[in-house]
Amino acid sequence: MKNLLLLFSVFLTALLASAQTPNDLFFSEYVEGSGNNKAVEIYNPTNQAIDLNNYWVARYSNGSSVYTEGGITRLTGTIQPYKTFVLVNGQITSTASSPACSPVLQAMANQLDHDYPAPTYMNGNDAIALLKSIDGGSTFTPVDLIGQLGLGSAISAETGWSYVKDTTVSYNATINNVLTPVTGKVINYIVQAKSVGGAAFGPFWMSWTSDHSLIRKPNVVQGVIANPSPFIVTQQWDTVPAIIDTAGHLVYKDIWSNLGKHECRVTGINEIPAGSWLTIYPNPVISDRLSISSKLAIKEVEIFSVIGQTVFKQSYTKGQQQVELTSLGLVKGVYLVKITSSTKISTVQKILVK
Repeated sequence: MKNLLLLFSVFLTALLASAQTPNDLFFSEYVEGSGNNKAVEIYNPTNQAIDLNNYWVARYSNGSSVYTEGGITRLTGTIQPYKTFVLVNGQITSTASSPACSPVLQAMANQLDHDYPAPTYMNGNDAIALLKSIDGGSTFTPVDLIGQLGLGSAISAETGWSYVKDTTVSYNATINNVLTPVTGKVINYIVQAKSVGGAAFGPFWMSWTSDHSLIRKPNVVQGVIANPSPFIVTQQWDTVPAIIDTAGHLVYKDIWSNLGKHECRVTGINEIPAGSWLTIYPNPVISDRLSISSKLAIKEVEIFSVIGQTVFKQSYTKGQQQVELTSLGLVKGVYLVKITSSTKISTVQKILVK
């Protein structure tokens, strides 16, 4: 019995080590487009509706450790379970130095941001934070963070964060109408704004946080609450695939097709949320029959008792997304059902057999 309990403890620890438990909101998409086409999307990974009046989005401008210059915005409304909320730049008229945000992008908003300075005036080298306050904004608790706070001069004049740490890049740039070879650098994940010789812009295309739309990886289920050092974009973010413009060029900015929806793969022993990739029913189990419905092809189903014994294991090779289990012979009690997809995504759900 002790060996079984030990094995089960190791199994459960391994599962939880690779999983996170969703407990609060987090950023799920980041849009840094041309002009003032800027937006952030927030996702609710919990099974409860959340009042947004306790949440704020803040911008820490040009490496600052405070949001005084970058601005802060209080969110309004409610975000339902497993749903998104989109905050978009609110500028509707253009000036000589500041263009209006696209009305198409603004039409996708749940809330428009206020006048400058405001969080959605980011330009790639600004950290964006999601904060929570229960006293109306006097004190805050960090909920999520994009970027790194307090870098100061290390990023204040630079383009933004890259996906590589240190590199030197040679490329061709047009200088005085002449195609000229120049050299740019990325230093500790930060893209330098000027080339080594200072005659041209640095390799700006290597900055993922400027002129790009980013989507949070689907396995991320909670925000970053400790200031990263350094901020490595690719740990939790993917770029939106480029599109081809009318001139036949690949472009990464002003892509908003994913706004308003987000895929989040919650794993662990907590209940699987509605709208997730898998459903087990009925639960509680009141007969000797269990149904599993999946959006992904099912590769394997395992059922464990609370002491770690495998009471059922079945592999599937036909790519089915619906499995009916009958004649399981389970006695009353709590069990863990582990389902693994053909793409090696796995999750565990508790069931109660009555």
